Amino acid sequence: MKSLRLTCLLPVLFWCVANEMAAGETSRPIVRVERVGDAPLIRPDMLPPARGDSINGPSMIRVPDWVERPLGRYYLYFAHHRDDHIRMAYADDPEGPFTVLAGGVLRLDEQMALRDHIASPDVLIDGENRRIVMFYHGSNLQDGGPQMTATATSPDGIHFTPVGGTVANAYLRVFRRDGQWFGFTHAGMLLRAAEPGAPFTPVGRMIGPEIAAAVDPARLGEPGATPVAERPKSGRHRYSIRHVGLDVFDDTLVIYFSCVGHRPERILCTFVKLHGPPETWRARGVLEVLQPETEWEGADLPLAYSEGGISTERVRQLRDPQVFREGDRAWLLYAVAGENGLGLTRLRYATAGGQE
Repeated sequence: MKSLRLTCLLPVLFWCVANEMAAGETSRPIVRVERVGDAPLIRPDMLPPARGDSINGPSMIRVPDWVERPLGRYYLYFAHHRDDHIRMAYADDPEGPFTVLAGGVLRLDEQMALRDHIASPDVLIDGENRRIVMFYHGSNLQDGGPQMTATATSPDGIHFTPVGGTVANAYLRVFRRDGQWFGFTHAGMLLRAAEPGAPFTPVGRMIGPEIAAAVDPARLGEPGATPVAERPKSGRHRYSIRHVGLDVFDDTLVIYFSCVGHRPERILCTFVKLHGPPETWRARGVLEVLQPETEWEGADLPLAYSEGGISTERVRQLRDPQVFREGDRAWLLYAVAGENGLGLTRLRYATAGGQE
């Protein structure tokens, strides 16, 4: 399935529409994004010297009213690709300005489930139990094992207590639906857990290989793309979905993602109608949402196919999408110029007729 991207006269505004619709999916929304400001929300110079070379994994919450004396109304969690703590910044407006909290909120030595580093926080509000839940990943305690996700909870969003052991593979994103905790990673499998700290178990495949194939540069005949048969299945030079971000509105789950092996790496999305049993939920269609368009996003840098792993140098890539939703308002956060800061766009959905 191909996608068509239309750029309007305002340089910060993009409309993304599907060129082809699967049968029965004509209600799929149009995605509209508008950049906030003319600089990243989080910049390298806001962090300690030599620690701004990797900024990724954003996750934002509105601090619940039951938290006493919060640092700000909004907490933004993020990470370094290879650091020993989870970072946090706070502000009174989701569009900033943000102040980085010195020392972060959860340190590697405060938990026993993971080793080497902790990163990729995904933070949710559990209002029924008046707690803030963080999912985060790191290296498996067993050398050579896959990276894994663990869980911690907090009464205030600053002081976290680890809960149990590992619960899923790395880069887990979580959403709640009908009182259940669902998880999802770039591997495409929908997962479910009884509660935070409990292991996630497979429910069904929600993203199939056709989603990445629809935007595969080799299949689309891009000059210079490595032929499908010659690509490794793993490692830095693979072609695959990298990280995902989730947004639930009405009866639709929107999955935002980028792909290792795109030129440039950019933010795309696909849609899941949350109808019927979770075992039947399936992603349909691919839309392009955002490309590097500004210097601080890396648009001044050469075009090149992206690679897996950490990016300590500025590159022409957008990564690590995640959505912060507050009622009818939503924002898309993403890593800019590879891992050189965090950008923010206002996010809206419209019907094919333009109604929002």
